[in-house]
Amino acid sequence: MNSTAHTGAAGELTVITYFLSMGLEVFRNVAYTGPVDMFLYNPANGKSLPVDVKSFRSPYFKQDGTLSQSKCSRQREDGVWLITYVHGEAAPRLPEGFWELLGME
Repeated sequence: MNSTAHTGAAGELTVITYFLSMGLEVFRNVAYTGPVDMFLYNPANGKSLPVDVKSFRSPYFKQDGTLSQSKCSRQREDGVWLITYVHGEAAPRLPEGFWELLGME
């Protein structure tokens, strides 16, 4: 898995598997590009969220000394949730309030 495209695709599939195991339905964007990677749907209450996944092979420090994914798990200005996945970790890094918006406190 040498290219960033492969890293991203593998990360998305891992995150999809995680959300499916949590009882959510996942609707993936099948186009190569787009504003979101997937929509999550909670069938228990009908709530849904748009999600964009950012994958990293491992954490690293930027030139300014900050951690590479420190700002990735958050809600964007357009309402899309950015989810960080670091390869090798058991679960994606989710921002505060994520589960509450899906009604899964």
